[in-house]
Amino acid sequence: MTPAGVAYLSVFFLSGVVCFLVVPRARTLDNAELRHGLVGMLAATGMWGVLKAAFFIVPDPLREATYTIGLVFGFATVWAWLYFASAYTGRQLHTNTTLRRLSVGVFLTVVTIKLTNPIHGLYFTTTERTTPFRYLAIDHGVIHWVSTSLSYMLAAIGLFMILELYLDSEYDTRPLIIFTGLLGLPVVLDLIAIVTPALIEFIYAPIGVAAFAIGAVSLFGDRLLSIGAATQTANAAIVIDRNGRIQDFSTAAVSAFPELEDAAGEKLATVLPAIAATRDSEETVVERTDNGQSTYYFVSSRSMTIGNATVEVFALTDITDHERQRRQLVQRERELDQRNELYRAVMAASFSFLFRIDLENRFSFVSPSVEPFLGYEPDELTGEPISVLASDEETFSEVSTYLDEVKDGESIQIRDHPVATRSGRTVYVDMRAVPIYEPSVDRNEQTPADIVGMQVMAQDASQRRQREGLISVINRVLRHNVRNELTVIRGRAEMLTDELDSDARSNAETIVQSADRLLSITESAQNIESNRELSPELEALDIVPLVTDSIAQLEDRYPEASVTVDVPERAVAETLPQIETALWELLENAAEHAGPQPTIDITVVRSGELIVITIADDGSGLPEDERDVLANGKEEPLIHGQGLGLYLAYWIITNLDGEIEVPGSPSGTTITIELPIPSDPS
Repeated sequence: MTPAGVAYLSVFFLSGVVCFLVVPRARTLDNAELRHGLVGMLAATGMWGVLKAAFFIVPDPLREATYTIGLVFGFATVWAWLYFASAYTGRQLHTNTTLRRLSVGVFLTVVTIKLTNPIHGLYFTTTERTTPFRYLAIDHGVIHWVSTSLSYMLAAIGLFMILELYLDSEYDTRPLIIFTGLLGLPVVLDLIAIVTPALIEFIYAPIGVAAFAIGAVSLFGDRLLSIGAATQTANAAIVIDRNGRIQDFSTAAVSAFPELEDAAGEKLATVLPAIAATRDSEETVVERTDNGQSTYYFVSSRSMTIGNATVEVFALTDITDHERQRRQLVQRERELDQRNELYRAVMAASFSFLFRIDLENRFSFVSPSVEPFLGYEPDELTGEPISVLASDEETFSEVSTYLDEVKDGESIQIRDHPVATRSGRTVYVDMRAVPIYEPSVDRNEQTPADIVGMQVMAQDASQRRQREGLISVINRVLRHNVRNELTVIRGRAEMLTDELDSDARSNAETIVQSADRLLSITESAQNIESNRELSPELEALDIVPLVTDSIAQLEDRYPEASVTVDVPERAVAETLPQIETALWELLENAAEHAGPQPTIDITVVRSGELIVITIADDGSGLPEDERDVLANGKEEPLIHGQGLGLYLAYWIITNLDGEIEVPGSPSGTTITIELPIPSDPS
């Protein structure tokens, strides 16, 4: 037990004990992979150091076995170190199945050679030496140096991975580089022992691992964790300690958040409250605004603990492009929701219910409002053929024909279509059916081949049918009962005009005139009834024959009228034959109220995209209330027979997409009618 021997014994024993003492602290690492690698390395090195110390004091027969077992733990230290280095630097080498199997194979092969050394003696032999103290010297063989070279090479790979991480990081890693570099100290001692007798040839690796354990784990544990976590997490990162104070930050973080400059030691909640707030919030996106331009960062935090040291790393990922896209999508979804809500409101206000029908004439969607009207829940009709609502075969065939037109690209309207309710009762609906095109096809390029379904908007027609039935009854009363009675009154009044003289005869003539006006009203009412329902589908129509026929009728009925006509050979407008009724009402009004010998001028010209019909007379002009009839369709008093006829003219023209005007003129009355020209006048 010379001083030199005691020194060797103490150094190796203390290195082993230090490693064991640090193990409990390493086990507090909350990262399982780092914990497994570090605890394995410390435990293996601790056993290696203790066994090396025991080598000097155990009885001679046990020395070689003690040394050999120590070599096994020493070789295990290398693989634990590689596992830790791979996990710490964020590599996945330690999880690669092929590398793990290869490592186990190499480890078992080398261990087998070491354990069988007493048989072959190729790994090492022993000789007793007395300098610098009496000990059993190890004479290493070729296999030892091959194994040792492999161990140092593997250890250097792990050391390179960690030093590379330190050097590439943007953090202060100088203390960690120094203590990690202590792992290479044993190599220096091994080389000195080979070239000089100042040190015995006795692998010194446990000393370097013990130094690393003390420095990197015990003294700088928080920095070890923060550098590893921050470097793996993102370029822009902020490290805070357990008290919420800024410990370190990357250059990229300072570029994004200049407030971090010289902020080490400050509270994160004070320097960057928005980032600190993400710790206790579900909102993980922070917005930065600079010169009106917004930048968005996704904040993710990761905490790590080793012993009493706890660090939390805030990773800042620039997601500006993604966040802008997300917000645009949110805005579009919000706008779409608003449009859908508006669509539902319009449907609710305009229609009783809504159907969507596929190309096989099956319901693909039914609005919930169908239930109170037809008695079916939407799910009961969805997927069913449309025949389920048909009241009979004839109506089913009729609606199938209509839908075939929609499949050809037409939009149709159906009035008073019978529909069978769930209870078997027949109700009537007004419907509008339109094609639904494939959304990806441009509207200007859509063809019937792009139709994917049909949308049918339906409305309960019951009240309208009842209202129209009442109107029809009133009209029949006017046309028949009132007209018959007026005819009797007029006839008797005419008889009185032949029998009476003076004032009595004048009174009888007044009765005849009043009866004529009332009869004219009944005729106008009949015309309104017959023209009440105009087809929404206009057609290309040459109006010249209609004008000439009306003029011929006018000249026959009012021979005292002087009529001049200026019309082309052909004038095609987008209208319906009912336009002739409106023309007649206007011509008759001019003939009756423009004086005893009226002059009427009629012209038809094309002006741009319009056919313009002008009717001018030389009478005293229309009264203001009758002008209102033609200008605005205003016919409230209904006190003039001609007023009702003018209302009929206004009704027909405006419902045929035409316009009627009464421009001011120095004398008489001028009325212009404008009718659209069809896109294909042929």
